[in-house]
Order: sequence, then structure tokens, then C-alpha cells
Amino acid sequence: PALIPKPNDWGNHIDVAGFYFLNLASSYVPDPELAQFLAAGPPPVYIGFGSIVVDDPDGLTKMIFNAVAATGVRALVSKGWGGLGADSLGIPEGVFMLGNVPHDWLFKKVSAVCHHGGAGTTAAGIQAGKPTIVVPFFGDQPFWGAMVARAGAGPDPIPYKKLTAEGLAEAITIALKPETQEKAK
Repeated sequence: PALIPKPNDWGNHIDVAGFYFLNLASSYVPDPELAQFLAAGPPPVYIGFGSIVVDDPDGLTKMIFNAVAATGVRALVSKGWGGLGADSLGIPEGVFMLGNVPHDWLFKKVSAVCHHGGAGTTAAGIQAGKPTIVVPFFGDQPFWGAMVARAGAGPDPIPYKKLTAEGLAEAITIALKPETQEKAK
């Protein structure tokens, strides 16, 4: 209900139940390299698009790397199904390429999250109290991005077809502002 308030025309017998969470973090042990990266500096920004497959994963990876460099943040970039982080590009300092890690474990250790805006990933970021940048591709993703922005828990969503390194860098800057951090919590 904090993210999507109950509509005024719903009767007293109807409630907004909220999200349902699986507790995947309870048995997760991170890779030593990931644990070392997390311990080596301030909390990074998570950037990943899960099961989304893009036409030009190298181009998207370069865009992400450029946005990270422009903001000076550390970042965890999830390879996802889209194959981000092709080895031929080289990985910049301050960036860790991430495999499959449970969001309920990982999101507690980052400064902000950037993702496609699927309901489950959005819920995990909100549950962890992290500012959320949504880059919607299709379906319900624009809706979740709009709800996050309306709550002040992140910037306006950036549709994937309009995503640029500059726009992502601006969104990261907004997500890391103290007022956005506070609203996300």
C-alpha cells in the first residue's frame, strides 16, 4: 500500500495485500570475489535487466559502463539473459560483472538498483529500501516504473528505446540524492 495506495472507490472489505517474497537469501553464500568487491568500497549501484534479451548487448554494456564512469560510482552489472559485459569490452575499474545472485540478499548491500521494472525485481528493491531506476522494455514494467517515481523512490522511468549513457547517469545521480534514499526507505 505504500507503493500503490488503495483506490478510494474500493470498499472496506478489499485490501491491497502487497508483494509476496521468497526467502532465497537464507541459504546463499556469495562468491569470494563478490564478497571482496562489496567489502572494498562504498555500496555499489546494481544494474541488471534479468531475463530481458537485447539486440546489441555490447552496445548496452558500453552505455552502462559510460554512465557508471560519468557518475563515479561503483557498480554491480548483472550479465542476465541478455549477455551483458562481453569479455571483449574489458571491465572498467569499480565494476563487477555479476552472475545469478538472489536479489533479497544482494539488494541489502547496494546503494540503488536499476532494472527492467518487472514486478518481482521492483518488489525486491522496494523491500530492501533502495532507490529504484526502472528501464522498462514492455508489459507491466512502465507501470512499476511510474509507481516508483510517483512514490519518490526513484527517478522517472527511462524507456529502453530512449536510454542513453547521459540519461542513465542522471538517473543514478537522482537515485543517490539523500531525499530519494529517504523516500525509498
